[in-house]
Amino acid sequence: MQDPSQREDLWDPLKYIPLARKGWYLTLAGEIRPFFEIYHNYNWGAGPQDGKGYYLQRIMGSTDLHLGDRTRVFVELQSGGVFGRNGGPRPSQDKDTLDVSQAFTGLTVIPGDHRPKLELKLGRQELNYGEGSLLAIRELNVRRTFDGVKSTIGLGDWKIDLLAFRPALINPGVFDDGIDSSQALWGAWASRPIKKRSFWRQADVYYLGLDRKQARFEQGTARELRHTVGVLLHAQQGAFSMFTEADLQFGSFGADNIRAWKYAQSLSWSFRDRPLRPAVSLLGAISSGNTSAASAVLQTFNPLFPRGLYYGYIDSTGSPNATVLHPELSLTISPTVSILATHFSFWRTSAADGIYSQPGFLLRAGNGNQSRYVGSLQDLAIRWRADRHTTFEALATYYEAGAFLHESSPPGKNLSYFSLKMNYRF
Repeated sequence: MQDPSQREDLWDPLKYIPLARKGWYLTLAGEIRPFFEIYHNYNWGAGPQDGKGYYLQRIMGSTDLHLGDRTRVFVELQSGGVFGRNGGPRPSQDKDTLDVSQAFTGLTVIPGDHRPKLELKLGRQELNYGEGSLLAIRELNVRRTFDGVKSTIGLGDWKIDLLAFRPALINPGVFDDGIDSSQALWGAWASRPIKKRSFWRQADVYYLGLDRKQARFEQGTARELRHTVGVLLHAQQGAFSMFTEADLQFGSFGADNIRAWKYAQSLSWSFRDRPLRPAVSLLGAISSGNTSAASAVLQTFNPLFPRGLYYGYIDSTGSPNATVLHPELSLTISPTVSILATHFSFWRTSAADGIYSQPGFLLRAGNGNQSRYVGSLQDLAIRWRADRHTTFEALATYYEAGAFLHESSPPGKNLSYFSLKMNYRF
């Protein structure tokens, strides 16, 4: 974008605005995302219901200031609103009138030949790692962010991120998002691409620590000090690709110990030379649940800070205490239009534990209900990329409640959902 002859778009001049000194420049960017959605039997019929739907809107804008090769200052504002929703905005995810989404300084401490050997990033920032199952951008109406420091170390082919953060609070007003002192996150995430011709393409190994002063599970409410160690492997050979994720958790929950785990496996086949370029995937995942409310060991898996919508496109079953089977089919109708059809079947891994949302909030208690089958979810998504800035998406979902939901209190009902979303980015 430094060369005006390479600029082809209305917004291209904003991507490189030269400043007074050589190597100093500014980049501007933004996003507008209007979003309509409607549920029938939200939360399987529990709580306030809305038969007319409601409107969500997110506006974001950022400035990226580069002061030479070693210093960068990034500031991003976001505004999220919800209109016409019965029951008002969902806490922390629907409304934030105006606040700082990101504000950090990036410093290259030790430069390298191709990439820095040591970088620091200090301030408010988003975190996104792996498949998004533990630490990810929460792509809801209001995105999640953290306050702290990240240092990136380059050791040969390895890239190692050292993390020390607290989540930022999300309040509905104007510039009122402080630091959540009740939670702390720290750890290390190391990744290494495998450049040689090999079935294995990338390996990630990681440790994440979490301290929550008040954590609630079906077993009770207490201080949670949880450690997660895991590995994520990606592989590809021709039309076949896969990933494997395995996590082990330990620590303390009040006076009790924590022993939890999760395993996920994805297999995909892509047929790019066939009509509609179909891609077929099969994912299976299983995570531990608590075996007894009276146990001295908490065995419920905690997904920490995952993607906001992990299994499907609606607020529903998350990964704690879950066994999931997930086939998927995607079709490319044209270079700009695609269709994605997915199915999820959910069971409780432990019949003594309840079901949780993806962020780990208890949705339905399970003690005394011996049914394991939670339900099945069908999604259909149609995406149209109108131009390089604009994307339209229509989503339809049907969740058929299983025996566990029918037998819970209040009895769960079948759920349906529809949404229309536009996203404009520059």
